[in-house]
Amino acid sequence: MSDVFNNELFEAFAKASDNVYIYVCDMKTNVSRWSWAAVEYFGLESEYLVDAGNVWAQYVHPDDLDTYMDDITGVFSGRKKFHHCQYRARNAEGTYIWIECKGSLIRDAEGNPVIFAGLMTRIDGQSKYDSLTGLLTAHDMHHFDFASLSGTALLLGIDGFRKIINGYGYNAGDEILIKFSRVISDLCHSGWKAMRFSGDEFLVLAFESTPQEVTDFYEELCRKIDTLKLDDERKVGISISAGGATFPQDADTREALINKLEHSLEYAKNNRRASIVFFSKKIAEKHERGLVLREDLKQCVKNSFKGFELFFQPFINPDSGSIAGCECLLRWKGEQIKDSYPMEFIKILEDYGDIQDVGFWVMEQAIMQQAAWCDRYGELHISFNVSYQQFIDDDFEKKAVSYVEKYGANPEYIIIELTESCQVESPKELAAMFVRLRKQGFKIALDDFGTAYASMEMLKWLPVDYIKVEHSFIRELAQPGHDIDYAIVDSLLEMCRRLGYNSIIEGVENSEVADIVGELNATLLQGYHYSHPVCRKDFEKLLDEDRKLSSGQC
Repeated sequence: MSDVFNNELFEAFAKASDNVYIYVCDMKTNVSRWSWAAVEYFGLESEYLVDAGNVWAQYVHPDDLDTYMDDITGVFSGRKKFHHCQYRARNAEGTYIWIECKGSLIRDAEGNPVIFAGLMTRIDGQSKYDSLTGLLTAHDMHHFDFASLSGTALLLGIDGFRKIINGYGYNAGDEILIKFSRVISDLCHSGWKAMRFSGDEFLVLAFESTPQEVTDFYEELCRKIDTLKLDDERKVGISISAGGATFPQDADTREALINKLEHSLEYAKNNRRASIVFFSKKIAEKHERGLVLREDLKQCVKNSFKGFELFFQPFINPDSGSIAGCECLLRWKGEQIKDSYPMEFIKILEDYGDIQDVGFWVMEQAIMQQAAWCDRYGELHISFNVSYQQFIDDDFEKKAVSYVEKYGANPEYIIIELTESCQVESPKELAAMFVRLRKQGFKIALDDFGTAYASMEMLKWLPVDYIKVEHSFIRELAQPGHDIDYAIVDSLLEMCRRLGYNSIIEGVENSEVADIVGELNATLLQGYHYSHPVCRKDFEKLLDEDRKLSSGQC
């Protein structure tokens, strides 16, 4: 047997990696030796092959065969010095995988080929380990037969990771992921597998472990990373949501397991943030409902927004007690689902990209209604909600102005409410938009004001006309022990007066609360005490009655 094959150097390289395969061919005998890892992975007959070039060509994908043959022929003919190309090759399981093949031809003094040696690298193997954290990737799950194994899987996600990046920067985000992955690895029991799934999500396969053992692991993980210290000594508080599923009970394939883990994590983030939720029938039903809702909503949007409707909740002038306007609130009944509430269907619209179209529809309907009511009832303030993402749409300002011109509405009585001000990423750009809208006559309001420090901080950046005091401060003002709520509301309204803002108090649920807030000198009041949100016809009845009372007619 040739010394080319039987030497320590070949043995060393052959065992260096499971993803890199070496081969050496004695060109005089046309016999080659392949590393045993290549024999096993590709299902070769033996580590010693005769006429390996043609044998190997049978493993190359038919669509890539010309590429392979042209490159290898170029080396043997002397046209090329080195063999180097990428193509697909069939492994022992019959699956084609991408490899990168490199080789060199050694010639003797007379120019005759003596040895051809090279290596093959599985390109798909580059995804085996995550380059940032060093953990395995979910690609490694392909190796497990979950039908024959037993254990619990856990999908972990860092809550609000996008906000962390916005606040601390991308480098800090990478640092957090690295430190987080190390804590996960340190806490994993012997035999468990920790992987980076995607982005800020990590996967733990806890073989031969129960949901309780995984829950204990999760709780310890939460304690460990409650506050992470960055290399520059800054401290970052983070929380984790998790979805769990058992195998093979909940899922016996990789695809089914990932599917159930993702559903469970989504449920945890949306309903029980910073907690662990295991897959259940309830989660399956909720996911199925979400699929139906998504399709139902999409069809309604395509069908000229059929099923969507505006409801109206009155604004009350605290001095006269009369209706001064209303807030427009979106309602929807689908063809298949009739009982969806706004928090549910609006989130689906946001998640799947239809919120912009629906938002413009709401804007047009609200402006059209303001113009129509003006002729019948006089000028009424009418407001509608707009998210930050809608505001920064390039067409937002143009459409707002065009609708006012189209219907002859008075923008001085149109209040555009910014919801979730804590999500504003570029306050300077938004401030510029507000300046332009206000020059056109529109009024701007900050909704749910006071629920987070971010909303207070927004006042430094955003020019607004109205502050809406969040209902959680209002609803229980009449109950004993709520002096702090009263002090907060009183202070907010005093701040509004000093800064020249109008104010809207929402959440006035009963006469006792109405009496209290009536003495606080707010601009407008809103709440169930005056009316629930009602359809257009019922709101017009309220307006008719209100105008009769105002004119002294009974």
